[in-house]
Amino acid sequence: MDCRLHYDLLEAYLDGELRLERTLDVEAHLVSCGVCSAEVQSWKDIQATMQGSAFYHRAPAHLESKLRNLLPQNRGERRPWFQRSVWAAGGAAFAIAVLLVFFIVTGPAAPSPSQELVESHIRSLMADHLMDVVSTDQHTVKPWFDGKLDFAPPVPDFAAEGYPLAGGRLDYLENRKVAVLIYHRALHIVNVYVWPAADNGTSAIGTKTIHGYNVVAWRKNGFEFRAVSDLNTAELRDLAGLFKP
Repeated sequence: MDCRLHYDLLEAYLDGELRLERTLDVEAHLVSCGVCSAEVQSWKDIQATMQGSAFYHRAPAHLESKLRNLLPQNRGERRPWFQRSVWAAGGAAFAIAVLLVFFIVTGPAAPSPSQELVESHIRSLMADHLMDVVSTDQHTVKPWFDGKLDFAPPVPDFAAEGYPLAGGRLDYLENRKVAVLIYHRALHIVNVYVWPAADNGTSAIGTKTIHGYNVVAWRKNGFEFRAVSDLNTAELRDLAGLFKP
């Protein structure tokens, strides 16, 4: 073996990087070559010296304690990989179970009464079911509700004030049947929902806007009233004020 090639091979030999057949070639050469054999032995002596206890000293107790405090607790206590996997999977399953219980218990948020009114108003315009009885005559609309409800809703006509009666229909809100009176104001349609109140008191007129539709609420003469329309709130409040005691 040409000694000019030995140094790279010898370094790989000492580091254990050679394949078996190449290792045997190097060891055979070391037997016949005193120079390479001495070189290898010199490197081995250096390795042995560097690994000897003379170069290692135990850290002072105070330094060892300080270094240990900088390390995460129980860092050296490593569970087998399958135990870590089981704990990780268990933690994920527990988190999913908590989320499922939360959603099952809480469920999707129910729409508010005002949102339900607006949705009913929109459905009546989209489904071509605005009126069950079409008439501008209150004496036709009012009797139509007889026998269909457990109460007799008031059915006034405000044509003279600019809010003509157009008809009526039945609807279902908050788990009960309600009467709906339909009025016109220019090109606007107003749905007025009516159902019995808990008492005969009178409330102030309240307003709110949901999805671009205005909702006006009031209580009078033992009935709850809700007017829903894209008509402005000022005119809806005027309509509410026309319902006399």
